[in-house]
Amino acid sequence: MEAAKTDFAAQGVEWAERAPRTVTTLLVGKLLCDGTDEQPCRLRNLSASGMLIETQRPLGYGNWVAVELRCGQRLQGTVAWSSTGRAGVQFAELIDVDQVLAVARGATAARVVAPRAPRFAVKLVARLVNDGHPIEVTVENISQSGARVSLGEQRELEPSVTLTIPGLQPRRCTVRWSKDQTAGLAFMDMVPYHELTALLGLGVGQQV
Repeated sequence: MEAAKTDFAAQGVEWAERAPRTVTTLLVGKLLCDGTDEQPCRLRNLSASGMLIETQRPLGYGNWVAVELRCGQRLQGTVAWSSTGRAGVQFAELIDVDQVLAVARGATAARVVAPRAPRFAVKLVARLVNDGHPIEVTVENISQSGARVSLGEQRELEPSVTLTIPGLQPRRCTVRWSKDQTAGLAFMDMVPYHELTALLGLGVGQQV
């Protein structure tokens, strides 16, 4: 039984490599699948007809999936093959690879601000150090590049703060916005993909 599965995965890799104009990329996205919570994934290869993704979620042949990239772009299709940690997805319709990558990487001429990384809804108690004073906050969503936190009450925040989330290294942040009891923070150093995946793998991720 295992041998058959391995052969099927090998056929899938061959299918991915055969796809015309395949582009190798390491874009991080949000994996959406019927009946499951959202999870981070990594887009390794992209062609007009399909994509190769890395994910810790087991995917079955024929499953419908979507991967949400920056700015809310969605690539969707059905699972053509899967093996441990990887899956090949065949699109229902051909896509324009150059356009998708341009938007995902913030390279379109119409945009000045880089697109926002995919966010994941969480509910985590964390510590925010503001002007030398620690504050207990609740992280409401997180991405590789930032987080939204609930402050518990209206507070005046310094332009630069430090956020400590259990499971992650303390991160220096800039306060992008603050309204009522909520603030948006931008990390000065991005959270590595494997750390974000491990954090969300603890079961804290919730579907928006």
